[in-house]
Parts: sequence; C-alpha cells; structure tokens
Amino acid sequence: MKTLLTIAATLLVLGLLVAGFVCSGTYNIGADDPHTRPVYALLETLRDRSIESHSAGISVPDLTSAELIRSGAGNYDAMCTGCHLAPGMNDTEISKGLYPSPPNFSKEAIDNPAEAFWAIKHGIKASGMPAWGKSMKDEYIWGLVAFLRELPKLNSESYEEAVATSGGHSHGGGETAGHAHEHEHEHEGGADHHDADESQPQGIVHMHADGTQHVHAADSAVATAAAFQEALNSGDAARVKALLDPKVLIFESGAAERSRAEYAAHHLKADIDFLKAGTYKLQRQTGDTVGDLAWVASESRISGTPKDKVVNVLSTETLVLKKGTAGWKVVHVHWSSHPVGE
Repeated sequence: MKTLLTIAATLLVLGLLVAGFVCSGTYNIGADDPHTRPVYALLETLRDRSIESHSAGISVPDLTSAELIRSGAGNYDAMCTGCHLAPGMNDTEISKGLYPSPPNFSKEAIDNPAEAFWAIKHGIKASGMPAWGKSMKDEYIWGLVAFLRELPKLNSESYEEAVATSGGHSHGGGETAGHAHEHEHEHEGGADHHDADESQPQGIVHMHADGTQHVHAADSAVATAAAFQEALNSGDAARVKALLDPKVLIFESGAAERSRAEYAAHHLKADIDFLKAGTYKLQRQTGDTVGDLAWVASESRISGTPKDKVVNVLSTETLVLKKGTAGWKVVHVHWSSHPVGE
C-alpha cells in the first residue's frame, strides 16, 4: 500500500510539473526555434510509426503507368513545388519557413508507396502537410506517388517537358489556380485578346511602333510570348506555368515574385480573374533575339470592370525568354500600367 501511495504521489507531482511547464509558456513554439533532440526524436518516431501502422494493408497499383505518371506531373507542379520544390528550383519562402523542413522530392526518392499515398491523402498534423484527400480522388493521389518515384531522375528540362505534356492541375474537383491577391490595376486582359492575331494561322504578327509588322514562326520567342499571354487570357493556369521557367523573376505592381511556384501561389489566380473582366487590344510590339536569349516588349490598351470597378489603362509588358531543349521559356516578366483617358 505504501508503495502504491508513493507511486501515486510521484505521478501527481510529475503531472503538476508538466502542467506548470505547459501553462508557463516557457516552451518556444515558434517554427524558427527547433525542438530539442529528445522532443524531435519522439515526434519523428510518433509520425513514422503512425504512418506505418495506418498505411498497412493499402494495395499499391501499377505505378509504372505512363498515364498515371503524366497526371502526377501536372498536379505536383501545381500543388507541391511551393514546399517540396522541383529540379533546379531554389528554396521558396514557404519551404524556408516551414519546420520541420519539407523534403525536397527532386533529390529524395520515396521508400514506401503505400506510406506516401497515406501521407498525401490524410496529411500530417502540425507539419504544414495538408490532407489532399479532402479534395483529391485516390486515383490522382496515386498519380502523385507514381510521379514522385520518377522525380529524382529528372533534370529541370525533362521536368518541364513532363509538366508541359501533363493534364495540368486536374484531380477530379476542388482544383484552384492559386490564392487571390488584390490588384488595383494589371497588365493585359480580356475577351478580345484575339483582335491582334486571330487571323495569323501561319505564325505570330510582330508589330513595331511605326506600324510595320511581320510574321514569326510558331516556335519563335514571340510565338511563346503570345502563347503565354493567350494562356493568361483564357485562364489556362497549367499552360501559363508550363511556359514559365521554374526560376522566373516576375515584377508586377511594385512587387517581386522569384519563382514560378511563388507566382502560382500568389498573383496567378488574381491575374487570370482580372483578365476575364476586361478587354485587351495590342497597340504595338517589338523585340529581338540574340542566340538563346530573347526579349519581347508589348504595349496594350486594357479596359473593363473587374469587381465592378471601371478600369482603362495602358499596359506595358516586357518578357525575357531563354531557349532550351524544351523550347523557349519565360525567365523574366515585368508588367506595368497607368490609367489613360477615354
């Protein structure tokens, strides 16, 4: 009896000490202050054993299916690169700020497909990893797993090719192109974007300030610039991202975004939404190509009523493009605009 009382008293004291420590606020819960080794080891073991236990019995499909890998490429690029990066991609603001640091899957192969599937579907508490199963069907999650197995084998160019030939961000419902961001004025826009080039099936018209113009081949830098603008105007977020280099630098409305993933997570959806509510007319365009580098500068008139606000602006766009094995990619964008009279 005395032994039991001693044990009970000891447990009570320990419980009071733990409660006091928790309530004191002494422990630094900030993500920029790492756990102590014992705490980290405990949480890591808890995570690994939980995933191992809950994923037991999951039947793994054929992950060598080209169609499955193809669908995974588009969804990975749209949903995962902000944290888990892509070949040749630098750390993002999100990946640098998360703790524990998310794995870079372009360098780390997954060991267990069933465990990867479970983690993607159900997420991981207090880690920043969401439960994608709430908006994503199982078949598309398996596509991500299949692509993760192939990802470490890819370089930046083969990764871009995989994304460009994928179905983009598509997983059976709940897809988003990015998070809305408030804009006072934007670059191009709208329903009349074909006015300047819809009658040019053989190439893209290059318009100069003096009114002269000539046609560029469909695989030229100017054609890529036109395709980029067309993708924005039509709301094709997957195509926009496929034409952007992973390390693209974007200047817009005084702000800078330093990667494709950062742009996709911030301004892309707002840009697309703006364009749906406006009309676009190309005024003039110029540019030049030097070896594998090119620049294309455009001036456009934009008008419309986004969010019931009357907009009438003159917009300038400068694109810098670089040619690789996958064709021309946009490596820098600079958008600027100012109001004009009727």
